[in-house]
Amino acid sequence: MDRFILFISLFGDVNIDYNCRIGKVYNAFEGFDRLIVTADFNHSSKQYKSYHNSTFTKYIHVPSYQKNLSIKRVYSHIVFAIKLKKYLNRVEVLPKLIYCTMPSSLSAFYCGKFCKKKDVRFVIDVIDLWPDSLFPISFKFKLLKPFIYPWKFITNQAYSMADYISAESNMYAKIALSKGTTSSWSYTYLGVDVEEMNRLVLDSNLITLAKNDEIWICYGGSLGNSYDFDSILKAIKYIDDKAVKYRFFFVGGGEYQEYISKYIQLNNLNVEITGRIPYNDYLKYLSCCDIAINSFKKTTEVIYSYKFNDYVGLKLFVLNNLVGETADIVKDYQIGLNFNEFNLPEILFDVCDNWDHYKSWKNNSIKLIDDKLNTSKIYNQLSNHILSELKIDSN
Repeated sequence: MDRFILFISLFGDVNIDYNCRIGKVYNAFEGFDRLIVTADFNHSSKQYKSYHNSTFTKYIHVPSYQKNLSIKRVYSHIVFAIKLKKYLNRVEVLPKLIYCTMPSSLSAFYCGKFCKKKDVRFVIDVIDLWPDSLFPISFKFKLLKPFIYPWKFITNQAYSMADYISAESNMYAKIALSKGTTSSWSYTYLGVDVEEMNRLVLDSNLITLAKNDEIWICYGGSLGNSYDFDSILKAIKYIDDKAVKYRFFFVGGGEYQEYISKYIQLNNLNVEITGRIPYNDYLKYLSCCDIAINSFKKTTEVIYSYKFNDYVGLKLFVLNNLVGETADIVKDYQIGLNFNEFNLPEILFDVCDNWDHYKSWKNNSIKLIDDKLNTSKIYNQLSNHILSELKIDSN
């Protein structure tokens, strides 16, 4: 079985989730015998998956959690890693390659140890910079910082064992490379499949509401700790005070849902919060909107996000506050405008007040997708580069 590849990922599921990086990577290695090992708990819906192992997926049972930033989530990831280690030690067919996403650091560490012992090629795909990215956004994790040096050591050890570093952004790749020893690397943005997104929108049973002459604005995704909702709420109130005809949607749910809801009620704003909904319904809401806000806390170390891809794939005008690569993309391709922690209200009002000028910018996303985000191109390029660098026969 020289053509067997094992994919390890806590997040996403090729069975149910279009917006799944590991599924896209899996599909790019067509022609190989492949198996995905993942958790039986769905991170997005915060529910257990309702089906059993398939011929291409092995599910590891883990404890559930409800908050994206919590000790329970970390514990769930540790359980996954320990069970993964046991699973690897029992595999009957030795893979040619193991492709492991990070987080979790411990899963990647165990994979690295296994690969070095068994002479298996090892690829790490950096999705997030745990544990470093947790400290700036969570006071709870700041308190634990003196005790997390072993975690950082495990992360760096995992990087050092990789034969190839992949990452969701150029900066993530360079950070991982600075801790490791491999010279084989690349970065691949999360990818957009416009046809599949449109199909999912059509599959939604939500009834499209009449927009009248309102401008519809949205934030899509988790209402969690990483995001700057205060700036968004201040901007909504500002355009409300300016008598802009608008409707705003928070398409998602999470820890901040009650906080946002109270602000909306207190200020009598034209805002709807959907709560957690299926992904096709999530996309349907976004597809009905004109403007999308990509707003992260100033202290975040996020470089590129899933929600940004959703916005681009549905041709929304994007207001973004991520610096670095995302900001450069927004500016270079003129798909929206960048903002900071102070000027979102004025920028949002200007866009709404001059919407006839700005709305044509949405079409610029077509070129961006073709250049950098087309799923069928970028993941095939990734798989071909990995096979070439690691000298694995693709035939």
